[in-house]
Amino acid sequence: MIRPILLLSFFIAFTANNIAQEQQYRIWFNDKPESVHSVDEPEKFLSEQAIAHREKQNIPIDSTDLPIDPVRLKKLSELGARILATSKWLNTATIALTDTTDLSAIASLSFVKKHESLGIAVQPVSNLKKRQKQIESESENPYGDATLQIDVHNGDELHRAGFTGKGMTIAVIDGGFFNADRNPKFDPNKIIGNQDFIDKKMDFTHGDTHGSSVLSTMLVKDSSVFIGTAPDAAYWLLRSEDTDTEYPAEEDYWVAALEYADSIGADVITSSLGYSEFDDSRFNHTWDQLDGKSAFISQAAAMGVQKGLLIVVSAGNEGGNTWGKTTFPGDVDGVLTVGAVSPNLKPAYFSGRGFTADGRIKPDIMGIGATAATITPEGNTAWKDGTSFSAPIIAGLTACLRQALPDLSAQEIVGLIKNNSSQSLTPDSVMGYGIPDFYAAYRQGTGIEPSLKEDIPLQIIDREGIPVIKIKRLPIGETSITLHIYTLEGVIIQEYNVSENSETPLYTLKKGIYILAARCQSNYWTQKIQRL
Repeated sequence: MIRPILLLSFFIAFTANNIAQEQQYRIWFNDKPESVHSVDEPEKFLSEQAIAHREKQNIPIDSTDLPIDPVRLKKLSELGARILATSKWLNTATIALTDTTDLSAIASLSFVKKHESLGIAVQPVSNLKKRQKQIESESENPYGDATLQIDVHNGDELHRAGFTGKGMTIAVIDGGFFNADRNPKFDPNKIIGNQDFIDKKMDFTHGDTHGSSVLSTMLVKDSSVFIGTAPDAAYWLLRSEDTDTEYPAEEDYWVAALEYADSIGADVITSSLGYSEFDDSRFNHTWDQLDGKSAFISQAAAMGVQKGLLIVVSAGNEGGNTWGKTTFPGDVDGVLTVGAVSPNLKPAYFSGRGFTADGRIKPDIMGIGATAATITPEGNTAWKDGTSFSAPIIAGLTACLRQALPDLSAQEIVGLIKNNSSQSLTPDSVMGYGIPDFYAAYRQGTGIEPSLKEDIPLQIIDREGIPVIKIKRLPIGETSITLHIYTLEGVIIQEYNVSENSETPLYTLKKGIYILAARCQSNYWTQKIQRL
């Protein structure tokens, strides 16, 4: 059981009934003094599992991990501010003011660097349309209605190999988890904790259903009816989204939830929330901000990647709209951004597209997100559309892969997934690296040679510490084989075109572990290479 952590850095907003006329601001602090906590005593603000994640990946705990000084928060409160959220990584506090004249006193405080307006959070009216657009309807395999979204990724093979998420903790950041504590298809023992970053307490009786549907794609374990992608994992439910409205402070709540997921030591964090436009258009994002570092939410996600988190997010459903692109924080390098395909494995029209503003591939990969199978809060099957569902389907399998390869870092896992996707050698702005094969990623990560044929035409030999690729023969009808050498993060560093009976010494390869991908017209092979 994970030890609960009570951190002053996570201030929860009060009920939405109190925010109708409040102006919201993001306050940036100018330094980060050690106060109540110290980096020498991380166990006071990070769980044992979180500390173990950092140690395994050789990622130091530094001042950015320290909670915000409670004295500063108290001072803001004394000057009329209601604390909505804080970010220890970005050194901010998000506040609400009823009397905006209090802002001048707050801005003049010695520890305040700058402030920015986040607009007025307007209490929703009863006829406000929900933003989430879902398509629901009803559909001999142990996976039942979830068969396709498992099989397309070879996830059933990964499960049969014994990797179903056991021992893994998945944090789900979403907008509400209605009935998650009593859904007849959910095992309540798998839900080990929850936190609401908007209201004081999670409401399972009147909350939004979106997070429950997201959760169902991973957690459910009902043989012949529905089996999720990580049925034996443990789950934390974190609410950061007000699904009735869209306003900038929701990014701040999301950041607080991400930092909390880090503090409890989550193995995988998944979120089907994305931002681009707001109810007040003055705060809308722009395409040139899609660089992985401009938006507040993206800055935090990038920091999470640096701290070794394995973050899976949806690409958003704006592909058919004016925005068209992936939503934030799906623009962040190292975050696994998931688009949606239909059952025919073609990209869904609504799936958010790339490239990023600085020319990087996004989305990273694709999963079933058009007519995806989910479980309703009442325990029935519902078929829904959205990258909201392709992302958790992928996140569950990612947790299973991390269970299978515990010695790999988060970014090595991400690299394996991309390397073993359907268009890994020719990624594009619509499907990224394509549809991943998780069993192939597992085999590659363990050094097993995945092949469409048992008799592989190449071998790796060691010659005085230099790996040499030897082509024994070519498949019938082939004249050459193309070789690519990848880092574990998925970056191509060398390329060769070789013929039968050839030898290719890798003299310039630096010490480390790499992936060799060999392709000809009729086949494709991958194999691990190690330069000693």
